[in-house]
Amino acid sequence: MTNAKVIINRLEEFGILKQGHTGRSLIEHLEGTYNILKKWNCCEDLCLAGLCHSIYGTESYKKQTVPLESRTSVKKLIGKDAEELAYLFGAHKKEYFWELLGENKNFNIHDRFSDQIINIGKDQVSSLVTLTLANWLEQRPMVDKKYHQIRKNEFLHSKQFLPAIAYSEFKQAYNIN
Repeated sequence: MTNAKVIINRLEEFGILKQGHTGRSLIEHLEGTYNILKKWNCCEDLCLAGLCHSIYGTESYKKQTVPLESRTSVKKLIGKDAEELAYLFGAHKKEYFWELLGENKNFNIHDRFSDQIINIGKDQVSSLVTLTLANWLEQRPMVDKKYHQIRKNEFLHSKQFLPAIAYSEFKQAYNIN
């Protein structure tokens, strides 16, 4: 098991401390997401993916702190499965993912980096949905209230993919009984 502080120190080599995110540093957001996943008793791979989930950038967070050419270094740092989840988080086109998930179709993502369709397993879908919720709940208090209802329907219909505590916290955040 790799210590989160060791990972953060290594990520500092990529200049991660200089990156901003929702009015604070990216590292604060990454640590907050990691802490939520830990609180939800998620597996270590998912927690470590949470600690690195935006390092390659995302569709909405364009800053790529760690270049894709460094994926091998990240794999050595956090492990193959955690890195793959972090990559999938950054790579997936959100609307494509949620649309297929809502239709209960094949589990795959549209990789925005390679412009390819990548098949993923149900466990990876669950991890990706859980990571997305943790990411959103962590930053939600920092964003304009007009965005607070984003993904409500998607998360509402994702109960089967989320840990019970995560789903409960989603309902509480969105004031759903």
